[in-house]
Amino acid sequence: MSPLRVPLIIVLLSFAASAYPQASSSESASPERVENGVPIANLIATVAKKTGKKFVVDPRVRGDVALVGQDPGSISYNELLTILHIYNYDAVEYGGYVNVLPIAIARQEASPLLSGKESRPDAEIVTTVITVKNVSAAQLVPILRPMIPQYGHLAAFPCTNKLILVDTFGNVKRLEAVIESIDVGESYKSDKCEGHAPPDRS
Repeated sequence: MSPLRVPLIIVLLSFAASAYPQASSSESASPERVENGVPIANLIATVAKKTGKKFVVDPRVRGDVALVGQDPGSISYNELLTILHIYNYDAVEYGGYVNVLPIAIARQEASPLLSGKESRPDAEIVTTVITVKNVSAAQLVPILRPMIPQYGHLAAFPCTNKLILVDTFGNVKRLEAVIESIDVGESYKSDKCEGHAPPDRS
């Protein structure tokens, strides 16, 4: 091999090696990738301005949201609730304010009590009382509990055969449909609470 060709080959190999990381770098900078998220506080401020709602944000609520294919300025209140839910936060309307807080403590807040056929955002935490007619409410608890997240709550009151449920509105509607499909047959009567009376609070 000619002595002149050896340096030429080395130069070409060096050029190829340096070009590869440049290609990888440009690929990682593709517009399809999210390089910087949108601060949650900015999204809340945007929705507050659009809706006129007043927000109180827990100091533990922080971080950036990775949005793809949507302008942060177009976020609606319902969409904000979904985003907060994904990032383990929740918004509870109480006392004229929307309280944004970690979802782990959401069930302890004064979430709306459902009544009738009202509709709410799917990601909103709500409370409901379900009357079970034909099966034991207590027996439904171990069946339904795996379908409820850790931040939710499910309990049975055997004497009135009712279930108390705290969860997102979307999951509440799903559980109501499951209960309706199970709650069939003869009317259930409990003999464990005969003579039961509420305590005297006078």
